[in-house]
Amino acid sequence: MVNKMISKPLEKLLKANKIKYEIAEHRKVFTAIDAAATQDLKTAEVAKAVLLKGKNNLYLAVLPAGNNCDFKALSKLTADKVSMAKEKDISKNINAKIGLIPPFGSLFKLPVYLDKKLLKNKKINLPAGSYTESVVLSVKDYQKLENPILGNFSIKK
Repeated sequence: MVNKMISKPLEKLLKANKIKYEIAEHRKVFTAIDAAATQDLKTAEVAKAVLLKGKNNLYLAVLPAGNNCDFKALSKLTADKVSMAKEKDISKNINAKIGLIPPFGSLFKLPVYLDKKLLKNKKINLPAGSYTESVVLSVKDYQKLENPILGNFSIKK
């Protein structure tokens, strides 16, 4: 299925790496929690991406929709004092709007940190650069593609 709303670079990345994926269309949502609700999924099955800013670097943290970042734990993992990136960092570095950050660091040459809680799922539902589509792929394929650094850095809201 060809869909204009999944970002072209993301589509190219998935196809080039022969990653099987599905596109899940849903009503317009602005948060990962809403994406879960509108697709009748648990928030633990839907991931969100958070752009983090360290002293000199940016990082992409991928965690369950219903959780928040534990910045202390992430700072330990990255060996850099990290905080939430500002909107200008997002638009300047990854050309995306807040809520539309695809959790594919390889698209932006950013290291990816994956919360271990997401490993409990067989499949993972991820933002696809659109308010009305998500991309669904196996957690194994996501790990193979992104080679994320694993850690425990999310806390229930």
